[in-house]
Amino acid sequence: MTNTLALDAVSKAARDILDQGYAVVKLSDLDAGNLQTAISTAVQFFQRPLEDKMSHGSADHNYGYRPFGIEYSRVPERPDMNECFTLWSSRLDLIPNAGDIDELTTSFLDWRDSLAPLVQSILDEVAQHFGADKAPAFEKAAYLQINYCLPTPAERDLLQDKHEDGHMVTVLHATAPGLEIYTDDDTVQPMLPGPDEVVIMPGSVLTALSGGQVQPLYHQVRNHGLDDRQSIMYFVNPEIDEPLYGWIDNAEGERTDIREHVQNAPSMFGLPPVEAL
Repeated sequence: MTNTLALDAVSKAARDILDQGYAVVKLSDLDAGNLQTAISTAVQFFQRPLEDKMSHGSADHNYGYRPFGIEYSRVPERPDMNECFTLWSSRLDLIPNAGDIDELTTSFLDWRDSLAPLVQSILDEVAQHFGADKAPAFEKAAYLQINYCLPTPAERDLLQDKHEDGHMVTVLHATAPGLEIYTDDDTVQPMLPGPDEVVIMPGSVLTALSGGQVQPLYHQVRNHGLDDRQSIMYFVNPEIDEPLYGWIDNAEGERTDIREHVQNAPSMFGLPPVEAL
């Protein structure tokens, strides 16, 4: 896998993360094609009967299909208004009956192969800003997820409540309006990437690595009454099979092992812990 973006685009993305708290990256034609194929293939999957979709979900709802009502952004009483499909690392064996949805999993892996080297290059530059040689390895602990939004009553103002994702970064593309980000002055700003763009949003793991210098990007999803909206995310977690220390000394002149934070962040959303697969 190689990063197909020019070095100056990678450097600009790293600088934008450091300076404004997020980055918008324009993809190459090849990578944009992989993105659109992953979305369109997933949409076909979500249009299947519920019983069919449920046959491709794990018992803990962490791998493959995840039905509506499991995941939430703030409290269980306000579940995210979508159903999901997830693919961790390359572990097709964790998705029940994965051989029956080969077109979907192949399209997801192709999109992952577009993203992983891009993310590595950008995060390496962010790490080097703080004196580290490179960013932590992440491919065994990162996963793709697509959210398929469901019809939502107008009185529910947000499809997802305000939250941060709890990862190192989230790489996100949405097909329709709804995403809103919170800027430094707590202003809410609508964010809709182009068809060949992704948004890179820092999470609290990057905050821990950077000693608080890169803050998590809080965001939410507005209900615009749309009946055709998807968002696809690459949730990037550092691998935690050995101690993981921040890049900056704390007030006591020490560096803290942040593995517990990495592993337990998904519990904020009603999901199982992170593990390196």
